Amino acid sequence: MLSAIIVDDEVLSIKMMENILDWDSLGIRIVGTAQNGLEALNLCHQEDPNIIITDIKMPNLNGLEFIKKARVTNPGAEFILISAYADFDYVKRAIELGCSNYILKPVDEFELEQTLKKIIAKISDKMIAEKNAVKNRVAHDKQVIYRYMSTGVNPLAAGKSTSSLNLNLSSYTLFSFNLTEQSMNDYIENGLQLDAQMAFIMERMSAVMEEFGHCVLFDYKDYAWTAILSGDCSKESLSACASKMIDLFAEEIHMKIHVCFSPRGSRLDELPHLYRRLAQLSRFSSYIGDEEVLGYGYNMIETTFQQVDLLAYTKRLAEALNLNDAEEAARIIEEVLLLSCKSDPASLHLFIDFNYNAFCAIREKLIKENRLTDEYHEIRLLSYRDISDISTADEMSRFMNRILQLLSSNRSQTAKPRYSALVEVGIRYLGENYDRNLSLEEICTELSVSKNYFSYLFKRETGWNLWAYLTEIRLNKSKELLRTTDCKSYEIAYMVGYDNPSYFSKLFKKNTGMTPNEYRAENQ
Repeated sequence: MLSAIIVDDEVLSIKMMENILDWDSLGIRIVGTAQNGLEALNLCHQEDPNIIITDIKMPNLNGLEFIKKARVTNPGAEFILISAYADFDYVKRAIELGCSNYILKPVDEFELEQTLKKIIAKISDKMIAEKNAVKNRVAHDKQVIYRYMSTGVNPLAAGKSTSSLNLNLSSYTLFSFNLTEQSMNDYIENGLQLDAQMAFIMERMSAVMEEFGHCVLFDYKDYAWTAILSGDCSKESLSACASKMIDLFAEEIHMKIHVCFSPRGSRLDELPHLYRRLAQLSRFSSYIGDEEVLGYGYNMIETTFQQVDLLAYTKRLAEALNLNDAEEAARIIEEVLLLSCKSDPASLHLFIDFNYNAFCAIREKLIKENRLTDEYHEIRLLSYRDISDISTADEMSRFMNRILQLLSSNRSQTAKPRYSALVEVGIRYLGENYDRNLSLEEICTELSVSKNYFSYLFKRETGWNLWAYLTEIRLNKSKELLRTTDCKSYEIAYMVGYDNPSYFSKLFKKNTGMTPNEYRAENQ
């Protein structure tokens, strides 16, 4: 509701204007009255009214002088001048002061009401413009911070944006909230809900997080929301925040998420590093198990994380060796060696274990294929101690590459599959069964692999969420049917696995920029 004051040296005039209209129906509340300019100025200081209705001829401080001073203290206020004098000079001076609303006494009820409606519309437009300006500024500041966080680019601009958002980085933690879907239908339903309710969802997420500190929530990207929470970063507070967010999604939004949070930060320049740590934890969260919350200092420590990380590399290496892909095996080993150079020295034994196990796997393959001739006899005798005595990452890299060269020597070069055998089989299964509601459990039962590991591996190798990849298969098939058949678009929707033709059309247009019928007309 807007606020207004009435200023007039005649009490009867004030009473008349208070009762001439139904102010509540206009959305206006009269918050005070004054009988001279000085009283009115004090009232403006106290109430900061949106609308000021004032007489011109008043004692102590006349209307025009009052307006000059009130313009300084209440720059956003709108004025209505009322006078018994049809004096053009007064009108001219009032216009120069920015007052375009001038009513002669006796005040006409209809004229006053129409003038107020015009002012209400003007204030409403101004409020909307200011709100949009603030919203745009906040969105810009968020983009600057997110860009710095994810790339390390332009720290000075990021510092200004954190100040603009009143974000105190003396104690903060990064959160990620990752959607989980167990079937294609879950993915579709979540997509529909996000399209329709994203603003509401983010408003509720921010409200819950603000209970635990000052929050900046970034836009939904790559199937997750990222947030910065500043304030109390104790593990009890962070885990309570994570649990409450999980309850919010389960009870109000009817989606399932898992939550990850980073170590505590205390400086702006730590932000990119913490974001990388959070991204790593988020990437592996589905692989680790069914924990709904994973956080550093809560239920994850650095060595545990590295064990999980290295286990994933071990599985990738086994796949590469199974496919006789020495180049891929070399790349994996180089990644691990690079990782070891950036790790806590206390966890060095984990990397030695990895390299020893990798060496044993390669040696076993060489022996099995009868590729270790007498000149390489010493390789058969190397022990864990021998591997652990290699003192630098460069030496380890040279040693492992010499071993791998034995695998690739004299072997005919064949075309390598784009992905690991497991992912290739998974993609083939999606292509053969795209037209029905596939579940993660069904796919992984068919592949004889755990759901957590396959989800992680698929995303890592293809860069796609499993269900987004299936959506792409469906859309490509629908394009083919639109080009080569006369089937109606709703029939094609059913043929490629969508029970809701309206959703299919919306998805198709979002993907191609055209409706199915427009695509057919252009491409058939």
